[in-house]
Amino acid sequence: PRTQPEMPMVLATPTATALIRRYVITKILLFSVSAVLQSSSYRSAIVGSIAFSVVTPRSRHLHPFPVVASSPSKRRPSLPFPSSPRVPRRLSSSLTAAAVRGGDISNTNSRGIGGSNLSASAADDEARTGWIHNTESHESGEGASSVGSNSEEGDEARTGWLHNTEPKKNYQATDPPNTANEHSPATIELMTFVERINECRNHRIAGPPAVHPCGDDKKRMMVTEHRIAVPLDHPDLEAAAASPSDSIAALDRVDGAFREDINSFEGRPTVDVYFTVVELLSNAADEGYAASLGDSTLSPRQRAEKYLRREGGIDASRMILYLQGGPGFGCATPVSGLSLASSKSSWASSALFGDVTNSDGKSFERVVLMDQRGTGRSMPVSKQRLRKMFPDMFLSDDVSRAELAVKRAADYLTKFRADSIVRDAEWIKEAMISGAGGDGDAFPPDPKPWGAALGQSFGGFCLMTYLSSFIHPPQMCLFTGGLAPMDTPAREVYDRLWLRVRERNYMYYERYPGDVALVRRIVQRLMRQDTGDELPVRLPSGGILTVRRFLQLGLMLGGTPGTAFANLHSIISSAFLDDGDDELSEAFLKRMDYEQSFDDAPLYFLLHESIYADGPKSGATNWAAHSSVTQAGNAPLDLLYERYVSPNPDFEYRLTSSSESLSPVLFYGEMVFPWMAEGDFAELSGDGMRKVAEALARKEDWLPLFDASNMRAALLGGGGVGKDGAAPPRCRVASATYYDDMYVDFNCAMKLVRRGGPMEGAKVWVTNEYQHSGLRDDGAVIFCKLVNMAKGSVHVPS
Repeated sequence: PRTQPEMPMVLATPTATALIRRYVITKILLFSVSAVLQSSSYRSAIVGSIAFSVVTPRSRHLHPFPVVASSPSKRRPSLPFPSSPRVPRRLSSSLTAAAVRGGDISNTNSRGIGGSNLSASAADDEARTGWIHNTESHESGEGASSVGSNSEEGDEARTGWLHNTEPKKNYQATDPPNTANEHSPATIELMTFVERINECRNHRIAGPPAVHPCGDDKKRMMVTEHRIAVPLDHPDLEAAAASPSDSIAALDRVDGAFREDINSFEGRPTVDVYFTVVELLSNAADEGYAASLGDSTLSPRQRAEKYLRREGGIDASRMILYLQGGPGFGCATPVSGLSLASSKSSWASSALFGDVTNSDGKSFERVVLMDQRGTGRSMPVSKQRLRKMFPDMFLSDDVSRAELAVKRAADYLTKFRADSIVRDAEWIKEAMISGAGGDGDAFPPDPKPWGAALGQSFGGFCLMTYLSSFIHPPQMCLFTGGLAPMDTPAREVYDRLWLRVRERNYMYYERYPGDVALVRRIVQRLMRQDTGDELPVRLPSGGILTVRRFLQLGLMLGGTPGTAFANLHSIISSAFLDDGDDELSEAFLKRMDYEQSFDDAPLYFLLHESIYADGPKSGATNWAAHSSVTQAGNAPLDLLYERYVSPNPDFEYRLTSSSESLSPVLFYGEMVFPWMAEGDFAELSGDGMRKVAEALARKEDWLPLFDASNMRAALLGGGGVGKDGAAPPRCRVASATYYDDMYVDFNCAMKLVRRGGPMEGAKVWVTNEYQHSGLRDDGAVIFCKLVNMAKGSVHVPS
């Protein structure tokens, strides 16, 4: 502690009491942390920040969200910043270093949890704010300058123990910044915005990380579980809904709308999105960092802030985003659902062990597994939640209130499609990199995209929406069975898929011919409850096992025959308690509940067909799968439509279950039907759920999900092959497209990647070696091949 100089009595502000209070507080603070402040970097970074904010009278101007005195109702000033503005105290070192380039802030030592160092030039003779006022004496090794010494001739009287040696001055937006230790008003405005938007995101890590052993080289994986708040209705989607169109205005930044009015976030409904981050611990520093996150005294917010302050920062280009299939199901859980045992055990471990690199030749550091909004642990939509949010929806004695609640519930559920999901992914990325900025601009001129994104099945549909919605999509987009049939009407999609389901049924019965009679026997038993000869078969979940629900087991036929077919066979084989009677076993009924998880994921039922609703031009889906197999209509000649529909004898179980039938009973595929809300599935049933499902099926004014011109611009740059002066492509795309895919029609997918198509430029690997489950069956091989295809390292296609 230093001797306090005599305090002059010429001060107009602050009051003597306030000044003494500041002095006492500062003395206590400096005495408490004196053992820590040994290096010059800590003194300038920490002491300067604390002292300035606590003591200097001008600190009142630097509330993180300053108010203009002449207009107290406005929260965003015309930048009347003082001459030595400080970085908002809660910003991390990685944020400030990235947000301020060109000398405003620099790190003079390794950046760690301690924070960044404010730069100070030895030649800078301008006044300092903090407890070092004389740069020369400080750097000469004599310690801090004597704060109590007389100022040079002509200096203004000193105003206490901490003070400036120049008269006060307000920076206006036009004033040139002092590049030695000051930040331009635009930089401060950016950092203030970043701090405020991070408050709105409310990034949390609930508990200590989990660390798992992996591989033969004794490396370990760290898994952290995160949550952030995202807008329920993103502003650009809200605006698009007000002016329906079939095109999409691509965004530069997902939080751009809040840049102009950060206060607009306050009061806006939000949903929590949960995601896990998997990363490799490869040295002692990594292990120490993981241990520091296990501090039990940290709150979820503090743990997230500490996570983001890891030495070296978080590089978006070295992160991989995974988008799972669905819609309606949560993401795989690391270790239990996504193996990390070795570098070849899954696509994720292969990425983290360095089997492949990003577009810049650097290894991937993090895999981000997101539970899409409304699924998994991201505030999952369920009948229970809908009843809590829209209780009138389930009223039976007030029709008008019930109808209004159904409309509100349907509007709410439309915000859980791919367009919202990809915007959530951008919010996650921005939260992870802490809003890195640049050169004092209000926004960084070069947004930082994901290094790669992998989309499985419906996750690939989401990636196509990503390419359509953002000017800077992930640098690499990898598809596995996920090229959406964006140019094909929903009704035609299901016309084609029914034929593929039929073929998979015959392949199954060829492998297990004995199941033809067994399936027919099960169907005959269940049909007796339809005629009243038997009581309904109740499942443990409360649903009813009808014939049509039993036939939905065919959903699993699209997997690899060696496992998917065997799994279906094991379920069918356990159906009867004894061979001599028709009593169904309880084990079989439990398996039925386990395999058909629609009760746990109602979004799959409610929104499944909406994944094909691509803007107003698509119109209503109107239960496309159900109408495809039960009604006649017009269709392209190459479908031979009249052979399979009106009625379709192959899928009419009342005919094929007869002992005289020459055709086996066929299972259904990945389809949803209106009768699923009629008691077959307890959590999907009830008047309210049925009416919401009907409202969504009849909805015509869907927002567009895909934009061909935006996708071509992302893949081809300025217009495609042979275009002079064209901008370079912003994304490299590779796809594993399965020839026999039962869920995504091969011919519909190939229409997208042909010359002139919306995804021209994508490299496609066509194979029948794998089924739709290829990423789960041989993920490391498929993932590495796709990355190398995208980078041009392998000649596929040949």
